[in-house]
Amino acid sequence: MIYLDHAATCPMRKCALDQMTEALKNVYGNASPSYPPAQEAKAKLDQARSVLAETIGADWREIFFTSGGTEGDNWALTGAAEAGLPERTGGHIITTRVEHHAVLHTCAYLESRGYTVSYLPVDEEGFVSPDSLENELAAHPDTVLVSVMLANNEVGTIEPVEELVRVVRKREQELAGKEAVPEAKRKETGGRRILFHTDAVQAYGKIPIDVKTLDVDLLSVSAHKIGGPKGVGFLYLRKGTRIGALIHGGAQESGRRAGTENVPAIIGFAAAAEEAVGKRQSEEEKTIHLQQFFREALRVELQEKEGIRILWNGPQPGERRLSGNVSVSFPGFDQRTLLINLDLAGICASGGSACTSGALEPSHVLMAMTQDRKRAEGTLRFTLGTENTEEEILETVRVLKETIDRISHDRERPEKCHK
Repeated sequence: MIYLDHAATCPMRKCALDQMTEALKNVYGNASPSYPPAQEAKAKLDQARSVLAETIGADWREIFFTSGGTEGDNWALTGAAEAGLPERTGGHIITTRVEHHAVLHTCAYLESRGYTVSYLPVDEEGFVSPDSLENELAAHPDTVLVSVMLANNEVGTIEPVEELVRVVRKREQELAGKEAVPEAKRKETGGRRILFHTDAVQAYGKIPIDVKTLDVDLLSVSAHKIGGPKGVGFLYLRKGTRIGALIHGGAQESGRRAGTENVPAIIGFAAAAEEAVGKRQSEEEKTIHLQQFFREALRVELQEKEGIRILWNGPQPGERRLSGNVSVSFPGFDQRTLLINLDLAGICASGGSACTSGALEPSHVLMAMTQDRKRAEGTLRFTLGTENTEEEILETVRVLKETIDRISHDRERPEKCHK
Protein backbone atom coordinates (compact mmCIF):
# COMPACT_ATOMS: atom_id res chain seq x y z
CA MET A 1 0.00 0.00 0.00
CA ILE A 2 1.11 3.55 -0.81
CA TYR A 3 -0.36 6.10 1.59
CA LEU A 4 -0.55 9.64 0.14
CA ASP A 5 -3.34 11.19 2.21
CA HIS A 6 -1.59 12.63 5.27
CA ALA A 7 -3.89 15.67 5.35
CA ALA A 8 -6.74 13.28 6.18
CA THR A 9 -4.82 11.59 8.98
CA CYS A 10 -1.28 10.45 9.74
CA PRO A 11 0.11 7.14 10.94
CA MET A 12 0.68 7.33 14.68
CA ARG A 13 4.20 8.26 15.71
CA LYS A 14 6.03 5.57 17.67
CA CYS A 15 6.68 7.94 20.57
CA ALA A 16 2.95 8.67 20.85
CA LEU A 17 1.98 5.00 20.60
CA ASP A 18 4.55 3.97 23.21
CA GLN A 19 3.59 6.64 25.73
CA MET A 20 -0.13 6.13 25.17
CA THR A 21 0.22 2.35 25.60
CA GLU A 22 2.17 2.82 28.81
CA ALA A 23 -0.47 5.22 30.10
CA LEU A 24 -3.30 2.83 29.23
CA LYS A 25 -1.57 0.18 31.33
CA ASN A 26 -0.49 2.24 34.30
CA VAL A 27 -2.12 5.70 34.41
CA TYR A 28 -5.64 4.49 35.10
CA GLY A 29 -6.78 7.07 37.64
CA ASN A 30 -9.48 9.66 37.11
CA ALA A 31 -7.66 13.02 37.14
CA SER A 32 -10.23 14.68 39.43
CA PRO A 33 -10.09 12.92 42.88
CA SER A 34 -7.27 13.33 45.43
CA TYR A 35 -5.98 9.75 46.04
CA PRO A 36 -2.58 8.71 44.57
CA PRO A 37 -3.65 7.12 41.22
CA ALA A 38 -5.81 10.16 40.53
CA GLN A 39 -3.03 12.56 41.41
CA GLU A 40 -0.66 10.69 39.10
CA ALA A 41 -3.17 11.09 36.27
CA LYS A 42 -3.59 14.78 37.14
CA ALA A 43 0.19 15.31 37.09
CA LYS A 44 0.46 13.63 33.67
CA LEU A 45 -2.44 15.73 32.40
CA ASP A 46 -0.84 18.96 33.61
CA GLN A 47 2.50 17.97 32.13
CA ALA A 48 0.92 17.29 28.74
CA ARG A 49 -0.95 20.59 28.86
CA SER A 50 2.31 22.45 29.52
CA VAL A 51 4.09 20.66 26.67
CA LEU A 52 1.31 21.52 24.24
CA ALA A 53 1.18 25.13 25.41
CA GLU A 54 4.90 25.48 24.79
CA THR A 55 4.53 24.32 21.17
CA ILE A 56 2.52 27.47 20.34
CA GLY A 57 4.07 29.91 22.82
CA ALA A 58 1.04 29.90 25.11
CA ASP A 59 0.51 29.65 28.86
CA TRP A 60 -0.67 26.22 30.04
CA ARG A 61 -3.83 27.82 31.46
CA GLU A 62 -4.81 28.84 27.92
CA ILE A 63 -5.04 25.24 26.65
CA PHE A 64 -8.40 23.43 26.78
CA PHE A 65 -8.69 19.83 25.63
CA THR A 66 -11.27 18.84 23.03
CA SER A 67 -12.13 15.76 20.97
CA GLY A 68 -10.42 17.26 17.90
CA GLY A 69 -10.55 19.97 15.27
CA THR A 70 -14.26 19.86 14.54
CA GLU A 71 -15.20 20.24 18.19
CA GLY A 72 -12.61 22.98 18.65
CA ASP A 73 -13.97 24.94 15.68
CA ASN A 74 -17.56 24.54 16.85
CA TRP A 75 -16.75 25.61 20.40
CA ALA A 76 -14.64 28.57 19.28
CA LEU A 77 -17.29 29.95 16.94
CA THR A 78 -20.41 29.40 19.01
CA GLY A 79 -18.73 30.38 22.26
CA ALA A 80 -17.01 33.45 20.86
CA ALA A 81 -20.06 34.67 18.94
CA GLU A 82 -22.30 34.42 21.96
CA ALA A 83 -19.76 36.23 24.14
CA GLY A 84 -19.33 39.04 21.63
CA LEU A 85 -20.78 42.50 21.27
CA PRO A 86 -23.41 43.76 20.80
CA GLU A 87 -26.11 41.84 22.68
CA ARG A 88 -25.99 38.08 22.34
CA THR A 89 -29.16 37.92 20.26
CA GLY A 90 -27.09 38.61 17.16
CA GLY A 91 -24.10 40.23 15.56
CA HIS A 92 -21.97 39.78 12.48
CA ILE A 93 -19.39 37.07 11.72
CA ILE A 94 -16.77 37.17 8.97
CA THR A 95 -15.15 34.03 7.56
CA THR A 96 -13.97 32.80 4.15
CA ARG A 97 -15.33 30.66 1.35
CA VAL A 98 -12.55 28.09 1.73
CA GLU A 99 -12.89 27.12 5.40
CA HIS A 100 -13.32 23.55 6.58
CA HIS A 101 -16.98 22.55 6.89
CA ALA A 102 -16.58 22.48 10.66
CA VAL A 103 -16.42 26.27 10.40
CA LEU A 104 -18.82 26.78 7.49
CA HIS A 105 -21.59 24.62 8.95
CA THR A 106 -21.19 26.22 12.37
CA CYS A 107 -21.57 29.63 10.74
CA ALA A 108 -24.74 28.39 9.04
CA TYR A 109 -26.03 27.29 12.45
CA LEU A 110 -25.26 30.71 13.92
CA GLU A 111 -27.14 32.32 11.03
CA SER A 112 -30.18 30.33 12.12
CA ARG A 113 -29.71 31.85 15.58
CA GLY A 114 -29.93 35.41 14.30
CA TYR A 115 -26.33 36.20 13.39
CA THR A 116 -25.35 37.45 9.96
CA VAL A 117 -22.32 36.03 8.15
CA SER A 118 -20.20 37.31 5.28
CA TYR A 119 -17.78 35.10 3.36
CA LEU A 120 -14.53 36.61 2.11
CA PRO A 121 -13.49 35.61 -1.42
CA VAL A 122 -10.04 34.24 -2.24
CA ASP A 123 -7.78 34.66 -5.24
CA GLU A 124 -6.74 31.89 -7.65
CA GLU A 125 -4.12 30.64 -5.19
CA GLY A 126 -6.55 30.56 -2.28
CA PHE A 127 -5.36 33.68 -0.45
CA VAL A 128 -7.62 36.04 1.47
CA SER A 129 -6.97 39.72 0.84
CA PRO A 130 -6.53 41.96 3.92
CA ASP A 131 -8.28 44.69 1.91
CA SER A 132 -11.41 42.55 1.54
CA LEU A 133 -11.46 41.97 5.30
CA GLU A 134 -11.03 45.69 5.94
CA ASN A 135 -13.97 46.44 3.64
CA GLU A 136 -16.21 43.89 5.36
CA LEU A 137 -15.34 45.25 8.81
CA ALA A 138 -16.19 48.76 7.64
CA ALA A 139 -19.50 47.55 6.21
CA HIS A 140 -20.43 45.66 9.40
CA PRO A 141 -19.73 47.65 12.58
CA ASP A 142 -21.56 44.95 14.56
CA THR A 143 -18.88 42.32 13.76
CA VAL A 144 -18.13 40.17 16.81
CA LEU A 145 -15.98 37.41 15.31
CA VAL A 146 -13.60 36.74 12.43
CA SER A 147 -12.52 33.18 11.58
CA VAL A 148 -9.83 32.47 8.97
CA MET A 149 -7.94 29.17 8.75
CA LEU A 150 -4.16 29.24 9.11
CA ALA A 151 -3.52 26.71 6.32
CA ASN A 152 -5.94 25.18 3.85
CA ASN A 153 -6.55 21.45 4.05
CA GLU A 154 -7.13 20.96 0.31
CA VAL A 155 -4.55 23.11 -1.48
CA GLY A 156 -2.08 23.95 1.31
CA THR A 157 -2.37 27.74 1.11
CA ILE A 158 -0.95 29.41 4.25
CA GLU A 159 -3.16 32.41 4.91
CA PRO A 160 -1.71 35.78 6.05
CA VAL A 161 -3.39 35.47 9.44
CA GLU A 162 -0.98 37.77 11.25
CA GLU A 163 -1.72 40.54 8.75
CA LEU A 164 -5.46 39.87 8.91
CA VAL A 165 -5.41 40.13 12.71
CA ARG A 166 -3.71 43.53 12.42
CA VAL A 167 -6.60 44.69 10.23
CA VAL A 168 -9.04 43.62 12.95
CA ARG A 169 -7.07 45.32 15.73
CA LYS A 170 -6.93 48.55 13.71
CA ARG A 171 -10.70 48.42 13.26
CA GLU A 172 -11.16 47.90 17.00
CA GLN A 173 -9.19 51.06 17.69
CA GLU A 174 -11.33 53.00 15.23
CA LEU A 175 -14.51 51.77 16.88
CA ALA A 176 -13.18 52.50 20.36
CA GLY A 177 -12.79 56.13 19.39
CA LYS A 178 -16.36 56.38 18.13
CA GLU A 179 -18.40 54.77 20.88
CA ALA A 180 -18.10 53.73 24.47
CA VAL A 181 -18.17 50.01 25.25
CA PRO A 182 -19.59 49.17 28.69
CA GLU A 183 -16.92 47.80 31.01
CA ALA A 184 -18.99 44.69 31.76
CA LYS A 185 -19.19 43.91 28.07
CA ARG A 186 -15.48 44.49 27.51
CA LYS A 187 -14.70 41.93 30.20
CA GLU A 188 -16.78 39.32 28.36
CA THR A 189 -14.39 39.45 25.40
CA GLY A 190 -11.17 39.99 27.32
CA GLY A 191 -11.17 43.68 26.50
CA ARG A 192 -11.58 43.07 22.76
CA ARG A 193 -14.61 43.92 20.73
CA ILE A 194 -13.88 41.59 17.79
CA LEU A 195 -12.51 38.11 18.49
CA PHE A 196 -10.28 36.34 15.96
CA HIS A 197 -10.27 32.55 15.58
CA THR A 198 -8.00 30.49 13.36
CA ASP A 199 -8.36 26.82 12.47
CA ALA A 200 -4.77 25.58 12.74
CA VAL A 201 -5.55 21.88 12.30
CA GLN A 202 -3.48 21.51 9.11
CA ALA A 203 -0.80 24.03 10.05
CA TYR A 204 0.05 22.76 13.54
CA GLY A 205 3.37 20.93 13.66
CA LYS A 206 4.14 21.87 10.05
CA ILE A 207 4.84 25.60 10.29
CA PRO A 208 6.03 27.70 13.25
CA ILE A 209 3.12 28.95 15.37
CA ASP A 210 3.41 31.58 18.08
CA VAL A 211 0.07 32.81 19.38
CA LYS A 212 1.61 36.00 20.71
CA THR A 213 2.95 36.86 17.27
CA LEU A 214 -0.29 35.88 15.55
CA ASP A 215 -2.27 37.77 18.23
CA VAL A 216 -5.30 35.50 17.75
CA ASP A 217 -7.86 34.95 20.49
CA LEU A 218 -8.74 31.34 19.67
CA LEU A 219 -6.87 28.60 17.82
CA SER A 220 -8.00 25.01 17.26
CA VAL A 221 -5.77 21.95 16.81
CA SER A 222 -6.19 18.19 16.28
CA ALA A 223 -3.79 15.43 17.37
CA HIS A 224 -4.19 12.88 14.58
CA LYS A 225 -2.98 15.28 11.88
CA ILE A 226 0.53 15.19 13.39
CA GLY A 227 0.75 11.48 14.23
CA GLY A 228 -1.11 11.57 17.52
CA PRO A 229 -4.24 9.60 18.45
CA LYS A 230 -7.67 10.35 17.04
CA GLY A 231 -10.35 11.83 19.26
CA VAL A 232 -8.27 14.49 21.00
CA GLY A 233 -7.22 18.07 20.28
CA PHE A 234 -7.10 21.41 22.01
CA LEU A 235 -8.53 24.89 21.80
CA TYR A 236 -6.21 27.75 22.65
CA LEU A 237 -8.16 30.46 24.44
CA ARG A 238 -6.25 33.70 25.01
CA LYS A 239 -6.12 34.69 28.66
CA GLY A 240 -9.04 36.94 29.51
CA THR A 241 -11.17 35.81 26.57
CA ARG A 242 -14.47 34.52 27.87
CA ILE A 243 -16.57 32.03 25.95
CA GLY A 244 -19.44 29.88 27.10
CA ALA A 245 -19.03 26.35 28.41
CA LEU A 246 -19.19 23.64 25.77
CA ILE A 247 -20.37 20.81 28.05
CA HIS A 248 -21.99 21.32 31.44
CA GLY A 249 -21.37 19.02 34.39
CA GLY A 250 -18.14 18.69 36.33
CA ALA A 251 -15.31 21.14 36.84
CA GLN A 252 -12.95 19.69 34.23
CA GLU A 253 -11.19 22.13 31.89
CA SER A 254 -11.90 25.02 34.28
CA GLY A 255 -15.60 24.23 34.15
CA ARG A 256 -15.80 24.87 30.41
CA ARG A 257 -15.83 21.26 29.14
CA ALA A 258 -17.17 18.79 31.66
CA GLY A 259 -16.34 15.09 31.51
CA THR A 260 -13.50 12.80 32.50
CA GLU A 261 -10.40 13.63 30.47
CA ASN A 262 -8.92 10.99 28.15
CA VAL A 263 -5.54 11.08 29.86
CA PRO A 264 -3.78 8.36 27.77
CA ALA A 265 -4.80 10.04 24.51
CA ILE A 266 -3.70 13.43 25.80
CA ILE A 267 -0.33 11.97 26.82
CA GLY A 268 0.05 10.50 23.32
CA PHE A 269 -0.93 13.85 21.81
CA ALA A 270 1.74 15.70 23.78
CA ALA A 271 4.40 13.17 22.76
CA ALA A 272 3.48 13.50 19.08
CA ALA A 273 3.39 17.29 19.29
CA GLU A 274 6.75 17.54 21.00
CA GLU A 275 8.36 15.37 18.31
CA ALA A 276 6.56 17.06 15.41
CA VAL A 277 7.63 20.52 16.54
CA GLY A 278 11.14 19.38 17.45
CA LYS A 279 11.69 17.68 14.09
CA ARG A 280 9.67 20.15 12.04
CA GLN A 281 12.55 21.53 10.02
CA SER A 282 14.05 18.16 9.06
CA GLU A 283 10.64 16.66 8.29
CA GLU A 284 9.73 19.71 6.23
CA GLU A 285 12.92 19.40 4.18
CA LYS A 286 11.98 15.84 3.23
CA THR A 287 8.36 16.61 2.35
CA ILE A 288 9.42 19.66 0.32
CA HIS A 289 11.75 17.40 -1.69
CA LEU A 290 8.99 14.83 -2.24
CA GLN A 291 6.52 17.56 -3.19
CA GLN A 292 8.89 18.93 -5.85
CA PHE A 293 9.80 15.43 -7.04
CA PHE A 294 6.10 14.55 -7.45
CA ARG A 295 5.30 17.73 -9.37
CA GLU A 296 8.27 17.22 -11.69
CA ALA A 297 7.36 13.56 -12.31
CA LEU A 298 3.78 14.53 -13.19
CA ARG A 299 5.01 17.31 -15.46
CA VAL A 300 7.50 15.14 -17.36
CA GLU A 301 5.63 11.83 -17.55
CA LEU A 302 2.11 13.11 -18.15
CA GLN A 303 2.36 16.61 -19.54
CA GLU A 304 5.53 16.52 -21.64
CA LYS A 305 5.56 12.90 -22.81
CA GLU A 306 1.82 12.29 -23.14
CA GLY A 307 0.47 15.78 -23.76
CA ILE A 308 -2.00 15.44 -20.88
CA ARG A 309 -3.27 18.78 -19.65
CA ILE A 310 -2.61 19.28 -15.96
CA LEU A 311 -3.29 22.31 -13.75
CA TRP A 312 -1.69 23.01 -10.39
CA ASN A 313 -3.89 24.28 -7.57
CA GLY A 314 -2.74 26.63 -4.84
CA PRO A 315 0.47 28.66 -4.58
CA GLN A 316 3.85 27.52 -5.82
CA PRO A 317 5.82 25.39 -3.34
CA GLY A 318 7.56 27.61 -0.82
CA GLU A 319 6.93 29.60 2.34
CA ARG A 320 3.29 30.34 1.49
CA ARG A 321 2.29 26.69 1.05
CA LEU A 322 2.37 23.61 3.25
CA SER A 323 5.13 21.24 2.25
CA GLY A 324 3.96 17.86 1.01
CA ASN A 325 0.70 19.15 -0.48
CA VAL A 326 0.18 18.40 -4.18
CA SER A 327 -3.22 19.41 -5.56
CA VAL A 328 -3.47 18.77 -9.28
CA SER A 329 -6.35 18.90 -11.76
CA PHE A 330 -6.90 16.82 -14.87
CA PRO A 331 -9.70 18.73 -16.64
CA GLY A 332 -12.07 16.44 -18.48
CA PHE A 333 -11.25 13.39 -16.35
CA ASP A 334 -13.54 12.28 -13.56
CA GLN A 335 -12.05 12.46 -10.09
CA ARG A 336 -13.91 9.38 -8.86
CA THR A 337 -12.70 7.24 -11.77
CA LEU A 338 -9.11 8.28 -11.13
CA LEU A 339 -9.40 7.61 -7.41
CA ILE A 340 -10.98 4.18 -7.96
CA ASN A 341 -8.09 3.15 -10.21
CA LEU A 342 -5.55 4.42 -7.70
CA ASP A 343 -7.38 2.52 -4.98
CA LEU A 344 -7.33 -0.70 -7.02
CA ALA A 345 -3.56 -0.27 -7.34
CA GLY A 346 -3.22 0.12 -3.57
CA ILE A 347 -2.64 3.88 -3.62
CA CYS A 348 -4.45 6.07 -1.08
CA ALA A 349 -5.27 9.61 -2.21
CA SER A 350 -8.29 11.90 -2.11
CA GLY A 351 -10.23 14.45 -4.08
CA GLY A 352 -10.20 17.05 -1.32
CA SER A 353 -11.26 17.19 2.30
CA ALA A 354 -11.57 13.82 4.03
CA CYS A 355 -14.79 15.04 5.66
CA THR A 356 -16.51 15.47 2.27
CA SER A 357 -15.25 12.28 0.64
CA GLY A 358 -18.04 10.78 -1.44
CA ALA A 359 -19.85 14.10 -1.88
CA LEU A 360 -21.41 14.60 -5.31
CA GLU A 361 -20.68 18.32 -5.44
CA PRO A 362 -17.19 19.50 -6.47
CA SER A 363 -14.84 20.95 -3.88
CA HIS A 364 -16.08 24.26 -2.49
CA VAL A 365 -12.44 25.30 -2.10
CA LEU A 366 -11.61 24.75 -5.78
CA MET A 367 -14.85 26.41 -6.86
CA ALA A 368 -14.08 29.46 -4.71
CA MET A 369 -10.58 29.66 -6.20
CA THR A 370 -11.27 28.94 -9.87
CA GLN A 371 -15.06 28.99 -10.52
CA ASP A 372 -14.25 26.10 -12.91
CA ARG A 373 -16.44 23.07 -12.29
CA LYS A 374 -14.61 20.78 -14.75
CA ARG A 375 -11.31 21.62 -13.10
CA ALA A 376 -12.71 20.94 -9.65
CA GLU A 377 -14.29 17.65 -10.77
CA GLY A 378 -10.93 16.43 -12.08
CA THR A 379 -8.85 17.35 -9.02
CA LEU A 380 -6.77 14.97 -6.92
CA ARG A 381 -5.09 15.81 -3.62
CA PHE A 382 -1.90 14.04 -2.62
CA THR A 383 -0.43 14.88 0.79
CA LEU A 384 2.96 13.40 1.54
CA GLY A 385 4.60 12.22 4.73
CA THR A 386 8.17 11.58 5.77
CA GLU A 387 7.79 7.82 5.30
CA ASN A 388 6.96 8.20 1.59
CA THR A 389 9.62 7.49 -1.03
CA GLU A 390 10.49 8.55 -4.56
CA GLU A 391 9.72 4.99 -5.70
CA GLU A 392 6.17 5.29 -4.35
CA ILE A 393 5.70 8.56 -6.18
CA LEU A 394 6.94 7.11 -9.47
CA GLU A 395 4.56 4.16 -9.07
CA THR A 396 1.67 6.57 -8.44
CA VAL A 397 2.54 8.56 -11.56
CA ARG A 398 2.73 5.32 -13.56
CA VAL A 399 -0.75 4.24 -12.44
CA LEU A 400 -2.17 7.68 -13.19
CA LYS A 401 -0.60 7.65 -16.66
CA GLU A 402 -1.99 4.19 -17.47
CA THR A 403 -5.44 5.14 -16.17
CA ILE A 404 -5.62 8.37 -18.17
CA ASP A 405 -4.27 6.64 -21.30
CA ARG A 406 -6.92 3.93 -20.99
CA ILE A 407 -9.73 6.44 -20.49
CA SER A 408 -8.52 8.49 -23.47
CA HIS A 409 -8.26 5.37 -25.66
CA ASP A 410 -11.78 4.26 -24.73
CA ARG A 411 -13.13 7.68 -25.68
CA GLU A 412 -11.46 7.54 -29.09
CA ARG A 413 -12.55 3.97 -29.90
CA PRO A 414 -15.70 3.94 -32.10
CA GLU A 415 -18.66 2.14 -30.63
CA LYS A 416 -19.53 -1.15 -32.28
CA CYS A 417 -23.06 -2.02 -33.17
CA HIS A 418 -24.25 -5.36 -31.93
CA LYS A 419 -27.10 -7.11 -33.71
